[in-house]
Amino acid sequence: MQFRAITVLLSMALLPGNPTFAAFSDPTILTIEDEQHEAPDNYPVDKLRSRYENVEIETRTPWTKAGDMVTFRGPRIGDVLREHGLSTGKSVQFIAYDNFTSEITLEEIEAYNPIFALDRACMDADRASGRCTSQQEFTPLSPEEQGPIFLVWPYEDLPTAYIPARNSIWVWFVVAVRQSL
Repeated sequence: MQFRAITVLLSMALLPGNPTFAAFSDPTILTIEDEQHEAPDNYPVDKLRSRYENVEIETRTPWTKAGDMVTFRGPRIGDVLREHGLSTGKSVQFIAYDNFTSEITLEEIEAYNPIFALDRACMDADRASGRCTSQQEFTPLSPEEQGPIFLVWPYEDLPTAYIPARNSIWVWFVVAVRQSL
């Protein structure tokens, strides 16, 4: 009897309606949920580009070779959170397309100003392959580059204790943001 009750409870927890395991069907749309994890606002990548100031961060990631720098471009996460009233709690959850969830404190976001990277600077190889034109400065992030939405930090500004202990703050395929309960 007890085994059956546990099985039923686990089954209910995994139901599609459970917000903990909510599926997001389109990795090109960022969903921002309110404090009750309801009333979401949806932002296709193009809307993130046009609605918010897009800034550039020249940085490396925990997975690039030392000295290899990439210039990423996208809106500041703090700006997006403020607009949605999510900048007053203690922490925020960033959910990836595969339901990976990273909880990041607002103190970290305020201190290091990460961005939702949508684009990266074009390189000579991109121009040679035709991915970028000769006049094009940036190209959208591909899935192979952790896009279309990648949570990027200024690597060199992070405390050394963060690497590799806090690599989970570099979330790729971000599809949702919500305030932690």
